[in-house]
Amino acid sequence: MERQPFPDTAEQAILVAAAASAAGLGEGPFDLLRVGTNNVYTNHEDLLVARVAPAHETVDTGNDRLRNIESLIAAGAPLLSPLSPAVELADGRVVTLWPMGGTGEGISLHNMAALVAEWHSVAPPLSLEMWTPGHQDGRRQRMIAAGMEADVPAVALDFLLTEMHESRAALVELWDELPHTHPVVSVHGDLYPGNVVFRDGRYLLIDCDFMCCGPPEADLAQMVSHYQRTTDDDPEDFIAAYGLPVDAEFLRRATRLRELDHGLWLASMWNVRLESRDELMLRIGRWDDLSIRWTTL
Repeated sequence: MERQPFPDTAEQAILVAAAASAAGLGEGPFDLLRVGTNNVYTNHEDLLVARVAPAHETVDTGNDRLRNIESLIAAGAPLLSPLSPAVELADGRVVTLWPMGGTGEGISLHNMAALVAEWHSVAPPLSLEMWTPGHQDGRRQRMIAAGMEADVPAVALDFLLTEMHESRAALVELWDELPHTHPVVSVHGDLYPGNVVFRDGRYLLIDCDFMCCGPPEADLAQMVSHYQRTTDDDPEDFIAAYGLPVDAEFLRRATRLRELDHGLWLASMWNVRLESRDELMLRIGRWDDLSIRWTTL
């Protein structure tokens, strides 16, 4: 089945409902919550969330990820457990189904730091791929291609590509110098309060699409970016509350690269989420001005 890059979401919601029904999880309708790398649908009648993966993902890839999640949960990791194996929809996309939880977006800085420290304290399974500065290169190329196809202004793409090349090279240089004793943890890959839910009396992480293993700074980079770019909280307070060892220079360079990755994501969403246009151009115009607040899309 050919996977369409930008499917009809109303039709896809019907396919998701059929998949949930076939899995014995409910008969209620699904409503679109968010379009993005994953399309997310909610079923408030049966308290379900469906995440439809991007066009390149397969059922095997989805189920490999779910097995790693279940392995980590068994070891004590604070992750939300899936409700069923991954399923291929009639449009060729892959869907996973999850229980609905309360939003974690209001989680305090100190509670978030404790959650991340708990997550990093669970040993990663051996099946996880190792993070490197080039770990997301395939995804970066897909985002660049999408941005070029969408006619993102050349000034924006040129800035992102130039800065990405320099930032990645700087991080590779430091990565090669890290001692073999540097901590290796499970890396969520998209770690920020928007990927936290509150369920069964505790905070849990969700949306582990980019999970791998590697240095804790690979996760902490997005948390630092979140606090210094979108809130009035001090990222240094987060790192202090996190409490585990951190290489400050490696974290600084990883944060720069993570922010550029998100800039590429905004470019790839140019024709999909129109609000990404203003957000990207705002960032490009004053990238190094930390007084400008970024919007989380």
